Amino acid sequence: MKQIFLLSASILILSFSSLAQSFNGGVSAGLAISQIAGDGMSGYNKAGIQAGFFVNYKVKPNIALQMELAYIQKGSAQGENPDDPQGFQFLRRLNYIELPLLIQYHLRPLILEIGISADFLAGSFEEINYQFNEQPDIWRKTTFNTVFGVKYMIGENLMLSIRTTNSINSIRKNTVPLNVRRYTKTYGEYNDVLSFGLSYQF
Repeated sequence: MKQIFLLSASILILSFSSLAQSFNGGVSAGLAISQIAGDGMSGYNKAGIQAGFFVNYKVKPNIALQMELAYIQKGSAQGENPDDPQGFQFLRRLNYIELPLLIQYHLRPLILEIGISADFLAGSFEEINYQFNEQPDIWRKTTFNTVFGVKYMIGENLMLSIRTTNSINSIRKNTVPLNVRRYTKTYGEYNDVLSFGLSYQF
């Protein structure tokens, strides 16, 4: 009985070790440039930071699933324009905890990515003409996005990346003038983000 137990335990340990070898983890950080479609402030004028970590699992030699957990700043911005009497300074910063789930296709040195992500609102800030503009509870706590990206391997473990992330549902609970429609007949506001990052895989 003892020999059977030891044999079973050995097989189980070896199975887990083999599975663990298929998993890889790492960290990433970079710059997020964003706009909010539907708020009247066109252009990717808002810069923010993003940082997090990831775990991926190779399904096949060239296909992997990747899950990430990251902090990212999104929003929109507009600077003062002395030539425009109607112009004004504006800044809206929305801080999210982001959970992307991606399918990756490895085509060395490129990695193509496609997937979805869930955003959980961690905080918000808005100012107009450098004055804090208090907002009621108008932002959705959870939103979903499409994700498309490309990574370029500059080393065995180091990668450069570019990614576009776009809201599927409105980030705003209510509707206001200038709101737009995206996937449904409902008007709203939507995060659009271009992010540039550096990833290191352990």
